[in-house]
Amino acid sequence: MTGPVTRFAVLGPLEVWRGDEPVVVPAGRGRALLAALLLRAGQVVTVDELVERLWDGDRPNPQRSRATLHMVVARLRQALGDPTVVRTVTHGYVADVAPGALDLHEFRDLAARGRFAEALALWRGTPLSDVRSDVLHAEEVAPLLEERLTVLERRIDVDLEEGRAAELVPELRALTREHPLRERFWAMLVHALHRSGRTAEALAAYQEVRVLLAEELGVEPGEQLREAHRLALGAVPEPPGRVAAPRQLPADVRSFTGRRDEVAALDRLAAHARAATAVAITGMGGLGKTALAVHWAHRVAADFPDGQLMVNLRGYDQEFPPLTPEQALTQLLGALGVPAERVPAALDEQVALYRSVLADRRILVVLDNVADVAQVRPLLPPGAGNFAVLTGRNDLRGLVALDDAVLVRLNGLAPAEAVDLLRRVLGPDRVDAEPDAIAELVDLCAGLPLALRVAAATLAGEPRGVADYVTALQAGDGLSELEIPGDPASAVHSTFFLSYRALTPAAQRLFRLFGVAPCRDHTVETAAALAGMGLDEARRVLGELLRAHLLEQPRAGRFVLHDLLRLHAESTARSEGSAAEHDLAVTRLLDFYLHNIDRADRVIRPTRTELPLTPVDGAVPLLAFADQAEAVAWIDGEMPNLRLVIPYAGEHGRHEHAWQIPTALWGYLYRNYVWTEWRGFTEVALASARRLGNRFAEAVALHTLGGITRNMRPEEALDHLHQALAIREEIGHVHGMAASCLELAGAYESFGRHDEAVRFGERAVQLWAGSGNEPALAIALNNHAGTLSAAGRHEQALEVCLRAVELYRRLPGRLAPAVVEETLAQVLIGLGRLTDAAATYQRIFARGVGELNSLSAMRTHLNYADLLLRLGDPGTARVHLTHALELCVKAGFPQEAEIRARLAGGE
Repeated sequence: MTGPVTRFAVLGPLEVWRGDEPVVVPAGRGRALLAALLLRAGQVVTVDELVERLWDGDRPNPQRSRATLHMVVARLRQALGDPTVVRTVTHGYVADVAPGALDLHEFRDLAARGRFAEALALWRGTPLSDVRSDVLHAEEVAPLLEERLTVLERRIDVDLEEGRAAELVPELRALTREHPLRERFWAMLVHALHRSGRTAEALAAYQEVRVLLAEELGVEPGEQLREAHRLALGAVPEPPGRVAAPRQLPADVRSFTGRRDEVAALDRLAAHARAATAVAITGMGGLGKTALAVHWAHRVAADFPDGQLMVNLRGYDQEFPPLTPEQALTQLLGALGVPAERVPAALDEQVALYRSVLADRRILVVLDNVADVAQVRPLLPPGAGNFAVLTGRNDLRGLVALDDAVLVRLNGLAPAEAVDLLRRVLGPDRVDAEPDAIAELVDLCAGLPLALRVAAATLAGEPRGVADYVTALQAGDGLSELEIPGDPASAVHSTFFLSYRALTPAAQRLFRLFGVAPCRDHTVETAAALAGMGLDEARRVLGELLRAHLLEQPRAGRFVLHDLLRLHAESTARSEGSAAEHDLAVTRLLDFYLHNIDRADRVIRPTRTELPLTPVDGAVPLLAFADQAEAVAWIDGEMPNLRLVIPYAGEHGRHEHAWQIPTALWGYLYRNYVWTEWRGFTEVALASARRLGNRFAEAVALHTLGGITRNMRPEEALDHLHQALAIREEIGHVHGMAASCLELAGAYESFGRHDEAVRFGERAVQLWAGSGNEPALAIALNNHAGTLSAAGRHEQALEVCLRAVELYRRLPGRLAPAVVEETLAQVLIGLGRLTDAAATYQRIFARGVGELNSLSAMRTHLNYADLLLRLGDPGTARVHLTHALELCVKAGFPQEAEIRARLAGGE
């Protein structure tokens, strides 16, 4: 028989009940242990975290503290009378709490269902007020108190909407006294007083908080408070279901200088009936793209009476990853008044809601720091009345053809404009007094507004002349000289060094090595590889760096140094590390990526042959992948780093890694098929292979380039593939010869040269048949059948295709049946058996095309659409054309205009 349920309460003093009987929890560390586990019930709390909370931030002897912790756990289990509540897991412990048995869980569940008053009634006082642990209260209880205030705000919002304004005034006055700088409570108080007919008191409350904010923080009230004030003054409220027009633009830069041509071009766009839907301001960092966007947005704000939105998409933020379209849309929808609980999870649904909310409005959307076209396209506002201004360092030309955007490219300021900027910031007297030195300073700063502003601000606070400052810039570290004296940022190196000096030697070493690693961010595994340490030690050291604020964790499992810390790490590595240590660390990191990508690729395409990999250091963590989805997901997460690692390897003489890493990525890149990126990686591999004189590697790279370009640049592909085949014949690599013949057949077919395509297809089949490699033979037969069909030899194509079908059926799980079935459908079409072909396509789409790469999936949709049109079903054909277009746009294939034309023409 099941015993009574153990219930826990943390929203006040710690309480435990076994049925109706209270349970006495051991005092001291026992209570702190239980509290720490309950606040994260169902989640792993590591031993290091528990030690920190139980010893309240002190650093005890590790072995002794772990032994003591085990003893505390044992006593706690004994006191609870249920050993299953505190469960031991790898690296820590978990509190297993029955559903409904923890008041914190009940509080969150009630709040999520909108039952705010019931949720708040569960609070009995300050959480865990009888548990002694400053670390626990600072890191765990403080956010919980903020969570309660948020729920309280939502409850008061509901009460205000339900007409209880007069009843709320006493409560809100008490809350503003308890939380004097929390603007939301003041805004609610102003609303409540005004709606209760006490407008004079509402205006007095606004003035009170305005003075308070100015004296305490030096800021003006935020938008919510200002809106409450406007309503109290008699402003007309927004219609039901529609929030006040958002005004998210930051203040204009008063010393904004230059950019006359660009501003004029932007003005023309705003004046001429929205000839474009968006304008993208592009250029390198520091050119003032954001300043220009904000300045122009202020100029045209009056044209957009329904508001101005602004989102920083963090495309070039070393501290955090770029916002996903979903994250950005959540922000935009929130600013437009959509409650968080109404924002859908799926991107398509978010876009649809966003466009619906913006319909019939006139809103300006500023999208700052765009990473790429894919990130920003879902965020472009619809309708003739709305407009977007974008900034980004990337080439955003994809928005021009498809989204009616206009590009405004920024360069450095012209010399006269740069001098004018210095005159505005530094003052005309000093600028005019040293014209030659000013000209040199402008040249050293390369017209970069950011550098010019820092230089001017530095000079403004110093008696030295411009010529002396220019001499210092030319003689020393220009980056160090471009700092503002007296500004705290100018002392960051000293501040960082003090934090660095307090670290353990292991943490100091890892921090230095981050300065030489060619990565955007790190995981526990990459940190372990870089430093040559075990995973447990890497976790401990990363935790130490996090606590010292020398490292940040923008999302679970990913660690990053922001720009200044990266510079400090590089500087420290130069002064304290050795070249040999750095070289070995980078080698281990490159080995980590190479060997784990190879392991992932073997899961993604199990029929591939083995690569002659470089040996791997025993300290490098090797990962295991349960299935293709897990392997692909891991590479997805590491792609931002690989975009840096692969070129780095080629540029720094790491040629073995530079050709092997892109080669090991083949299966992943084939599935995703972003062909321009794949081509770039492969060109690095080819250059490194040739530097090594490695003919095998050179042939691999040439073959890959041929396969990538055969559908875009057939003549170039033929050249690459013939070179690869010649090398493979020279070195006697039969597998490679067969593969190159197969690709040559496809390339010739793309070029319309069917006789050559058939000849190379036959040779590929013969080579694979002789090798005994049945999966490869099945692929070759399938491709050869398609080639024969394209050449008009349909009966022969059917015979070959049926051989391929038989092989595919004998090899379940190793090959994608949709590939051969699509070929069979095309052969049947060539034979005039349209009904049989349609049935084959129906089988393909009933199972789905997720097993195909994006190019094959796009072709399958297009080919079926063609067949449907022939069968008189244009509606279903249009559905498949739309799917094909989505795949085409995502991968950047050249058929996009053709597909759009077909959709527009109804064909």
